[in-house]
Amino acid sequence: MGPRRFHLIVSNILLIVILAACAQSPASTSPSGTTAPAENTGVPTQPAGASASGGCANAYFPVTSGASWSYASSGNVLGAYTYTWTVSAVSDTGFTTSDQYSTGVNATIQWNCQGGNLAALDAGSNSLSMSTSKVTMTTNSVTAEGYNIPATFNSGATWSESVTANETVISGTKSINSQIVILTNCSAAGADTVTVPAGTFNTVKATCNQTVAVSALVQGTAMPASAPVTVSVTDWYAKGVGLVKSVRTSTTSGTETIVLTQYSQ
Repeated sequence: MGPRRFHLIVSNILLIVILAACAQSPASTSPSGTTAPAENTGVPTQPAGASASGGCANAYFPVTSGASWSYASSGNVLGAYTYTWTVSAVSDTGFTTSDQYSTGVNATIQWNCQGGNLAALDAGSNSLSMSTSKVTMTTNSVTAEGYNIPATFNSGATWSESVTANETVISGTKSINSQIVILTNCSAAGADTVTVPAGTFNTVKATCNQTVAVSALVQGTAMPASAPVTVSVTDWYAKGVGLVKSVRTSTTSGTETIVLTQYSQ
């Protein structure tokens, strides 16, 4: 959601907790932030905080401590919602994003960096945590290969990511253990001009196919909870800005559109 999120992986895992949060009334106000300029010139803005260098430097996903992006979603089966995610703990090898959803969900995600290629859910314990007023969720272990945001979007480029996450969801005295396996294959799809509430941007486009399988963990054994879900994703990234639009079409939940409303770097 966050994402941002924007990540192709995180949005599916967040769905579990958002469902639990739906018993709460969504906030009536949009996330706060600094209004973006009306036109993207393709020149990265100068960051107000410490910027990543080395492995985390990415022209299409600026990693700057304190930078934040706000998004609005429509078409989701859960209803419309907004969220803001913020970057912190920036280093040459990784960083953290914190997501705040209007549904009451808060999430913290660890990223790792591979030569400018960025991967959500850094392998290891506590790489993802979420909470609402009624539910908490922790990632006990994560294995991840590949990345979901590439260093470049050269024509014809392809990339992929495979993630397995074992999770514990706690609601009151009840505890549910689950495993999510997400396989993502993407390719660069050329340039495009996109207009969203934050402005008009010259972007690069990526198209992805994603398979999500959810299983219940019973005494350490994964038992499929449902048939795998297939998701088609198109993302638009602006140089020096980040993700400005995402359209996701699922075999089970229709089409969701996410657009950038404000950002501050």
